[in-house]
Amino acid sequence: MNKLCAAISLCVFSILSADAQESAWAVPNASLRIDVSVQSLPDHKDLGVFVKVPDGGLLPGKFPVPDVRDDQRKPVEHLIVGHHPADGLGVLFAQPETGDTVHIYFKGSATPPPKPEKTRLIPSVLFYAKNGNASLETAKKMANDYPPAPGAFFGVWECIGSMVNPYGPDDDFSSWYVGCILLEKREKIYFATVSDEGSEFCIDGKMIHSWPGLHTRDGGSTGNRGETVELAPGLHRIDYYHFEARGKQEAQLTWRRKGVTEKPVPELVQNFAKSGEASIARIVFKDGRVCAAIREVNKPNGYFWTGEKPLALFTLSFSGLQAGEGTEAVWEFGNGKRLADPVIEWLVSGDPDQVSYPVTLAVSNAAGVARTSARLTCPWTPTEFSLDNPGDRLSFRKALYNMIRAVPKGADPCADWTPDHWQILVELLEPYRSGPILYDVFTRSFKTLQKRPPEQRWALEDRFIESLRLQRNDKLLLDWINTFETNEKTSARKFRWKDERVSAYLFDVNDPAAAKREVAFLKEAAITPDQTQIAALRQGDVERALGNNDAAVKFYKDAQERYRSRNKLGIAGGRLTYVGARKKRVDPADTNVVDKAASKKPKTQSLLSKAKVDDWKIYTVHDTSMYSTITAFLAQDALPDALQKLTDWENESPQSKLSGEFPLAEAKIYMFVEDYRRAVNTLATYRKGVTMSAQLADAMRLEIDCLQKLGDKKRIREVAEDFLKRFPGHPYEEQMKEVIAP
Repeated sequence: MNKLCAAISLCVFSILSADAQESAWAVPNASLRIDVSVQSLPDHKDLGVFVKVPDGGLLPGKFPVPDVRDDQRKPVEHLIVGHHPADGLGVLFAQPETGDTVHIYFKGSATPPPKPEKTRLIPSVLFYAKNGNASLETAKKMANDYPPAPGAFFGVWECIGSMVNPYGPDDDFSSWYVGCILLEKREKIYFATVSDEGSEFCIDGKMIHSWPGLHTRDGGSTGNRGETVELAPGLHRIDYYHFEARGKQEAQLTWRRKGVTEKPVPELVQNFAKSGEASIARIVFKDGRVCAAIREVNKPNGYFWTGEKPLALFTLSFSGLQAGEGTEAVWEFGNGKRLADPVIEWLVSGDPDQVSYPVTLAVSNAAGVARTSARLTCPWTPTEFSLDNPGDRLSFRKALYNMIRAVPKGADPCADWTPDHWQILVELLEPYRSGPILYDVFTRSFKTLQKRPPEQRWALEDRFIESLRLQRNDKLLLDWINTFETNEKTSARKFRWKDERVSAYLFDVNDPAAAKREVAFLKEAAITPDQTQIAALRQGDVERALGNNDAAVKFYKDAQERYRSRNKLGIAGGRLTYVGARKKRVDPADTNVVDKAASKKPKTQSLLSKAKVDDWKIYTVHDTSMYSTITAFLAQDALPDALQKLTDWENESPQSKLSGEFPLAEAKIYMFVEDYRRAVNTLATYRKGVTMSAQLADAMRLEIDCLQKLGDKKRIREVAEDFLKRFPGHPYEEQMKEVIAP
């Protein structure tokens, strides 16, 4: 019974809703209504208010026919000023007498609507561009057709003139500008055209000057391609036609006006009277479906150019949906790519004048789905982003991740990436700051990734392993190390993964016994001098973790001698270098950031290159310098430099790993990147290996800080109790007591 009542209620509600919708529909034979809000008023009533309605499959029929009504359902004078099915339909309507809202109804037609016999409305300023068959005849035909300029893209422009084609390639196109000037008194004004190639302009329907043919701007650069015109007070329409065949492109309407522009060379006409503009508030179909308008498709935020072609960043958003309507909006990019975020960043590859990337917005509600499509274009070269700007880097990482998320599960999200996408991914990722993007790249695009150049793939693998450390999943980390070693063909790189496995057992899993087993394989695989040095280092690390400091010293001395005997300051083969291709370099002695070309060599000369092994003073100065440098790098957010300096320190003076400053510096780096597990294991190894040192109290406090981040209450109590035994009466004593208090 309850279900029957509910069904009857729903039926009654649907009938009432349909009746209400029908009564609100001012044009019964229209299938679509777009509510428009006036944002700015025209400079003259005859210039009307312009709105560009999205199409891309949204508007009905081969020829959508608009019918504009005000809030009182009264007809409003209007004019179609352009239509491209892949772009939109331009409507110019008279300023409403009351209110600031109009309603544009659309019905479909198989034939073009008739041109109004008489209208006072003139758009100002609009720019039309049509590619192919470039000529003045093509340009002028755009103005004679109705709807105007079929096949041309169009939009609002500031003046009559441009050095680019904002809607497509800069060669083989025709353009038409229409705008108005408003004079307060009768004037004689000299108008001239400067163009490459041909151009012609008319005022109030009368041809003033024609400069046809293939030519450069030189013949008209002094303003000699024009005429003086006497104009009465009031509004005057100007139509300017231009075509570009090849090479440089330019179209400019210039003037010389007494009391305003009296220079020998005419100036660009800029003070046009403008039409008002309106925005879309709502799109609704008669059957109850709704849609939205894609915004700012021709306004890229900026670009990076690190490979063959630039990558432009767009921010996609929409307008016209109202909250609480039960709608879902989804971006569609073809090949099954879909993303439901209301605002997203997206990347488009290619030369700016060639960019024409399709995107569709699908909006669904209980009545069904409605779609509209648009092209992402670059009217001009956008601003170049900086790889040294964290905000720019983050925006591009988000865009790459969006492109991955948009690909359906089970499909390869990077299969259609260009080399430029891969290159910018390498450039953008920083140590420990790759975010979730690499997990998808490696788990879903592993086969595609194996086809990339080795150096590029290796850089991504290094960043991925760092991101896995932060997940604190031992099995996952070790499985991927095994995978990389198994799939690697280069012996030096295979050695790198054996080294990584030892480090994982030591600093992540905290299993020195397993690390000792693995270091034996590392030693067997060491062939080159740099590899034998690394193997000796890891043997020292293992013995140190096991509490055998005397054995550790022996291996560290061996590693140091091997490193110094090679007389190199660079990183050993197969080791990880933390300096990016364009990464910002920082002078640790100064708070100012200095940009320098990246180098694979350490930045500073070693203090130990001429030192004796037993010269403890030199070592003390060296360690203090290294520690200060690393902390300065971290203070300036120069993480790659800090990591590189730590590696340099490890190679030049591995025995420092037994003292207080090296472990503290290492722990602070790991805390900086929130790798608290590596930090706490480093500090614990140091604490267990020394009885007393100047840095031990601070090291133990840092260890507790890390354990608190990890939520390990048991180990926190153990360290705090150990502290109280070692440092009775220390200033940190009360803090330690609070830690272990019940």
